[in-house]
Amino acid sequence: MLLMICLLVLVQTFLPAADKHFPGSSDRCHTQLHRSGKKEGSTADTRSVDWRSAWEIMSAQFLLGSSMLLYRADFAVTVSERFGTSNTTNGYITSLSSIIGTLAGFAVGRIADAYAGNTRRLFLHTATAQSLCLLVTASAPTLMLFTAGHVALAFATGVGRVASIQTVLRHGSQQHTGTLIGTVATVMSVARMLAPTASGLSQEVLSYHGPPVLSAALSFAGTVVLLFIQ
Repeated sequence: MLLMICLLVLVQTFLPAADKHFPGSSDRCHTQLHRSGKKEGSTADTRSVDWRSAWEIMSAQFLLGSSMLLYRADFAVTVSERFGTSNTTNGYITSLSSIIGTLAGFAVGRIADAYAGNTRRLFLHTATAQSLCLLVTASAPTLMLFTAGHVALAFATGVGRVASIQTVLRHGSQQHTGTLIGTVATVMSVARMLAPTASGLSQEVLSYHGPPVLSAALSFAGTVVLLFIQ
């Protein structure tokens, strides 16, 4: 213990003396930090972001994302009331859609290559597919047809999530990726906050048909927004 105290005293004694041999080192560090801070500040100037184009894409993302959040808010309850399924069956349906969504994630690169980098067109096609799948699930008379629409919906949304982010970045600015992604996350957080309330209200009005019908309507609205984006 005494040895440790002696070492600390020696270190505190010699450190100031060592610093005196480098009088300009701290000044150079402050200068470099100041210059790098100015450079980063100029790079992070968000005024150069094309917010008009970005917000158009984000509006479509909000509608399409809200439709899926609302669709999944009370999924198990809705399916059980419509088709009389058990929790085990609901789990099988959910697991199957998750597997398809994972496979879509692996295939999204090849799908994007087939579109030759035209992410807006890919986003539009996945939004259209999502809307059609939601329409099928909302109007399906049998559990088999509902499951088919649900599985196809997982594939469409798996590809659409990637395409939507790429479309935002292409319409915004490659130099402000963090700002754009953060804004998208904020927009989707608002959607997550509103989706449970909208799902409950739709169930009050249209019973168990409410959430899928409202989801399909929001998805079609997002697709229409994408149609008018240049």
